[in-house]
Amino acid sequence: MVVIMYAIDFEYDGRHLSDYGFIVCRFNYTSGAQTASAGSKITFKTVPYHSGKKYGLVGVQYSECIQTTFDICKDPEIYDMSDRWITDDEYRDLMRWLNRSEFLKFQVINEDDRNADPCFFEGSFNIEKIKIREVLYGLRLTLTTNRPFGYGIERVHNLVFPDANTTRTIRDLSDSTGNIYPKLSILCKVAGDYTISNELTGCKTAIRNCIKKEVITIDCFNHVISTNNVAHDICNDFNYDFFSIGNTIDNRDNKISVSLPCEIELRYSPIIKDVP
Repeated sequence: MVVIMYAIDFEYDGRHLSDYGFIVCRFNYTSGAQTASAGSKITFKTVPYHSGKKYGLVGVQYSECIQTTFDICKDPEIYDMSDRWITDDEYRDLMRWLNRSEFLKFQVINEDDRNADPCFFEGSFNIEKIKIREVLYGLRLTLTTNRPFGYGIERVHNLVFPDANTTRTIRDLSDSTGNIYPKLSILCKVAGDYTISNELTGCKTAIRNCIKKEVITIDCFNHVISTNNVAHDICNDFNYDFFSIGNTIDNRDNKISVSLPCEIELRYSPIIKDVP
């Protein structure tokens, strides 16, 4: 028996499952409560004190990426019962689309609330055939992602600092406490040595010998910095303290200050602790 779930569609690499005439479903459904991983599994590294009477926390790390399994079949609102078996061509088209050798953007389409904030993942699929009396009627998809959590729509903040006395505050909307490393585009308004600081995370990103109207871009997560000023030896003039924003359990506000006038475009995607 096939039971259709609340989420019957998804988007992967810019295409929808419904584009292929298929829906998300579940084969061999049985009633009863079920448990599912919430992702974001953390491994706690501890050391013992006083013969093991107490353990101190010395480090944490996410120990695995999100993985989930679900089934797909032909949409019964499109296909009659006699046409719901999957042809060889349809199977090969789905394999070509889903069984990729790279992690690509994935999003569940929530039928209960299409206006909800979307949650994205990056992953790829392993696929198994589901046959009934040797006829192919469905596919079991196992999605493996490259992160222990999802992420939301990219937030863009355009911050104007007319002088060194100006501060700007942005809120980190992530579900996880800690730091995020955004992308920055910095337009220098005057020549000089620039320092961009965040009171919450304690970072102080410094770049010396900038010129007026120079544009500096920094991918803080991937540790890449560049400039449109070909004469600027920016690698030697950068202190390699990559800028970060973040939040604590009590504070989401990041108070940002600069040493010289500039305009900064800051982009980041908040962490969402959800599973597809």
